Amino acid sequence: MQPAWATISVSDSAPKQGETIEVTWQPGDGHSTLDYEVSPHTAVTFNGANCRLFPSTANPGSYHCLVAIPATLSPGKYPLAILQQKTMLKVMDAKFPVQHLSLPKSKNNFIMSAGEEKTMDDTKAVLTAERLWQGKFVKPCQARVSAQFGIRRVVNGTLLQDYFHSGMDFAGSLGQPVLACADGQVVLAHRGFKLHGNVVGIDHGQGIITIYIHLQKIIVKEGDLVSAGQQIGNVGATGRANGPHLHLSLYVNQTAANPLPWFSKAF
Repeated sequence: MQPAWATISVSDSAPKQGETIEVTWQPGDGHSTLDYEVSPHTAVTFNGANCRLFPSTANPGSYHCLVAIPATLSPGKYPLAILQQKTMLKVMDAKFPVQHLSLPKSKNNFIMSAGEEKTMDDTKAVLTAERLWQGKFVKPCQARVSAQFGIRRVVNGTLLQDYFHSGMDFAGSLGQPVLACADGQVVLAHRGFKLHGNVVGIDHGQGIITIYIHLQKIIVKEGDLVSAGQQIGNVGATGRANGPHLHLSLYVNQTAANPLPWFSKAF
């Protein structure tokens, strides 16, 4: 049973769609975590998804995890729970814009290679207990952002239904270096996918995954440990791309999150 002295706190009780928040569970004064053992199965539940809790190094004696607000979640109030205890989040409208694109017929589709969808889903689902990153993320490419997270798209005059841009696009030139956003381990390095092209995925620990898409070249391999700012590949136009650019996706416990705040704030 949930002990009466346990408390839930959140870093932002009114986050926008796509934002990441920190959730902390902590016993009250006069008690220790020995009074209640958090098991690997204890999780934060939000919007039907479970996010595992980990011991906090910043706040000893407490447990925490990061939760991303889905970009498609309608604005409103939603419960966030740990065991039998709940708190409410007020999800705010991020007011994502609409972008117009023109694509040749050969690339105006979402056709994937055999096994591509499962490989990408498996990468997003990687969960390791060790936190590998520290501080703010570094930008993966020294180029302007050509498409922000969350935008809707009109392609060849037709609005794509049930679609949002799940990452950020950097308008780099062909061959420009692509850098790891933070310390981590390469869990995906695949060439030749129809949709994603040449792609690298990095596990940063505790449910945080970055994915680098449409690469020209990949210069790391699965299992490699990489450091923040280390080159992992080059900007390309492989897969479903209408020109050279880097698509960066950030997944927080399998939910696509807006990477932008991670460059200015340490999570």
